[in-house]
Amino acid sequence: MSRRRPRFGLVLFIALIAGVWSQWSAAAPLASGLSPARGAVTSPRPVFTAAVVRGDLPLEIQVATSPALTHIGFVRSLALCITTAFGHGRVRCSLSSPLRSGTYYWTLVYQRNSRCKTVGGRQYCFPEPHLTTPTRFTVRTAP
Repeated sequence: MSRRRPRFGLVLFIALIAGVWSQWSAAAPLASGLSPARGAVTSPRPVFTAAVVRGDLPLEIQVATSPALTHIGFVRSLALCITTAFGHGRVRCSLSSPLRSGTYYWTLVYQRNSRCKTVGGRQYCFPEPHLTTPTRFTVRTAP
């Protein structure tokens, strides 16, 4: 019996913290991609910038040659970079290798406490992955 009590207390504590976090993000607007903008032409080393809302946890930016998505990102991700904070409510990152000339899509993968359950009259929310709308851009290398 002593093994169940500490575990139950930990689960209850985590649920309580998740419920508090959900107050910040439940009614919040969605994160969005800012740069490169839809249809932009960039250099082989674009800087990706996205707007995020309080309570969201930005994870990474993925780049692909097709806009086809799963619930955790592109079906065939070509490259990714880990985001860092850039001013209030923004994140950015750059790829470690340059892109070749061509058309690409990018999306921000982030977590939001949006998987909610009601237990005993209280709502508890837990993180799940979300994606910004894929943004098409073109890379042109200098002649």
